[in-house]
Amino acid sequence: MKIKSSATDALFALFYLIGACLITMLAEALASYIINHIVVLSYPTLTVIRMAIYSVGVTALMGVMGYYEGYREAYCSVSESLAGVLLAAIPHLLLAMLFRFQGFISGSVRFTAGLIHNGWDITYDNLVNETPYWLFVLIFAAYAAVYAATFTVAKYLGAQKRVIDRADLRREESENSTHA
Repeated sequence: MKIKSSATDALFALFYLIGACLITMLAEALASYIINHIVVLSYPTLTVIRMAIYSVGVTALMGVMGYYEGYREAYCSVSESLAGVLLAAIPHLLLAMLFRFQGFISGSVRFTAGLIHNGWDITYDNLVNETPYWLFVLIFAAYAAVYAATFTVAKYLGAQKRVIDRADLRREESENSTHA
């Protein structure tokens, strides 16, 4: 495993993670706005919806970016890719702690930890003030593992697709040159 490559992967992964959280936050805000204007939902129900949007959104965006990276590079070292995303999780965790695990920086961590600790009795007050801090960190680590796995698998699949596309293109070129 190359340290320089892992550090570069970590820098890009950090930007991808933060960007995915920000984009998902915009989608969640729009969805919450629309849902609240159609039907009034209680805090626990809206929290579950937010948790689902952030969980799916950030994971999907990490998968898309991983696939793009793999296809662009036509190469994926699984160990370097995993190391890059897990290294990116360190400054990402520090930023998430700085902003008290708000959704725009940590995705679904706050909502998931709050629901696990408080269950259906969740309110904004006990989400923020009663949920143990260690639970936020533990949930963050679980999501970081999911994001790292998603990114790495998608990057591997993107690289494999690029290799297959190249082979098909070369085969077609060789068939066309023998028929000419």
